[in-house]
Amino acid sequence: MPKRLRQLRKPKATANDGGKNSNASNDFSSEEKEHYQKAWVTDGAWITGLAGVFCILVLAYIFGTSRYHLHGAPFLAGNLDEQKIDIVLIAIAIVALVMIIVEIIRLWRFDPKSFIQLDPLVKEKQYLKFFLQTLKHYFLLLLLFAVCALAYRSINEYGYRPNNSYYSPWFRALGYLWWIFVWGGLPYLLLTRAFKYNEQADKKDLALLVEKVIAFLLSRLPFLTHLYRPFDINDKRAALGLAVKFFFAPVMTVFLFDNFTSLQNNFDYIASNLVPNLLAGTYDHNLLGGDLGNICSTTIFTIDVGLAWCGYIISSRWVDNQTVSAEPTWFGWLVCLMSYPPFRVMGGWFLTGPGEKLYLHIPNQELVALFGSLMMFSYFLYMLPTIWFGIRFSNLTHRGIIRKGPFAIVRHPAYAAKNIGWWCVGFPVAIYAGMLHGWGAGMLFIAGLVFQSCIYYARAITEERHLSFDPDYRLYCQHVRYRFIPKLV
Repeated sequence: MPKRLRQLRKPKATANDGGKNSNASNDFSSEEKEHYQKAWVTDGAWITGLAGVFCILVLAYIFGTSRYHLHGAPFLAGNLDEQKIDIVLIAIAIVALVMIIVEIIRLWRFDPKSFIQLDPLVKEKQYLKFFLQTLKHYFLLLLLFAVCALAYRSINEYGYRPNNSYYSPWFRALGYLWWIFVWGGLPYLLLTRAFKYNEQADKKDLALLVEKVIAFLLSRLPFLTHLYRPFDINDKRAALGLAVKFFFAPVMTVFLFDNFTSLQNNFDYIASNLVPNLLAGTYDHNLLGGDLGNICSTTIFTIDVGLAWCGYIISSRWVDNQTVSAEPTWFGWLVCLMSYPPFRVMGGWFLTGPGEKLYLHIPNQELVALFGSLMMFSYFLYMLPTIWFGIRFSNLTHRGIIRKGPFAIVRHPAYAAKNIGWWCVGFPVAIYAGMLHGWGAGMLFIAGLVFQSCIYYARAITEERHLSFDPDYRLYCQHVRYRFIPKLV
């Protein structure tokens, strides 16, 4: 992994200046200009993202046209419901493996000289000491994994005890991940710690955090007070990074299962129904608008969630996507989690806004086609930033500054695209609802849109405040002056 870019002086303008100063170059020192013109390790992350997109589409087509999502697969054991989940997990495992390979090759080509960093103990040929340290590291992480698995089975939200089927894909995935780490964890740790030594990453390692927690608990005993080891900022960052994974891994697994299953079904429908009927002239063209909208939205969201899932589950020095820091404020966490279940339905969050498919009820089919096209275009723009993250995507965390692609235009392209889609489609729906059911209903919908936009604005602000501790992000903000719409906002 390339060495961390050297610390730069803070630019005169802050990350939150709203883009008021358009003469960004005047604020740069010659050193900063030179640094920004050089290639950054994150600039090519989109290559890995595209590799993931290709795999998702190919596997969804193969599995969908084979109808594994309907009848199961002959090479899998278990009942039909288990096989349906396993099909999705096999697909995403292949996607993740391809993305890992592509990213490793990309990082090696970016900086082949420092790609391998030997552990000092390996250099000094203290192999036994190195092995024992790694073995301790492995058992500490195994203990942490077990505690997290127990927590998932104990928290009612995940429905393990009442056998709630909503999270069944996650518990199925969790079981596989457990055995993968049991059998492959130690060899992986030996290989990684031997050849990808990183002192800064070691300070934020979860195994070290677990060790300190155990020492803290034991130090509560009168005769073991000497075991206490103080916690520091690195421990806080490690704990917050773990909390991000703990919350989002189940959510993204469920989203992935629903969307990939729908994408398989759509490919099956295209191959067996839509295309043959189109060629035969027997297709009902009144269905075309709805079919295209469904197929496009499912494809886009499957790609978005699939790449995000890989980002949340995979964290490795080999692909340079470990968490540098996590959102440190409660407000930052609050505005982010309000966008995801179960928090988005508590207290009616988001329910006052018009649903994303209500435009289909407008009687004018030309308007339906127009609004559907606008929605699909906004969805496409929303997906692009996830591709440019590659395997680094994660909410509430800093895993590298992305400055290319859509991020070279505005700082928050995904948030901008989502809100543009909501307003382009939701506002006309609100007007239509007001004309049909009274202006009280219309105003309620508009208030919901305003609320949703405020949530995403707050998310953008808190993310910028979090990332601004990194001089590279402050430098990026000097170049990309606008948050949502170029030359405007």
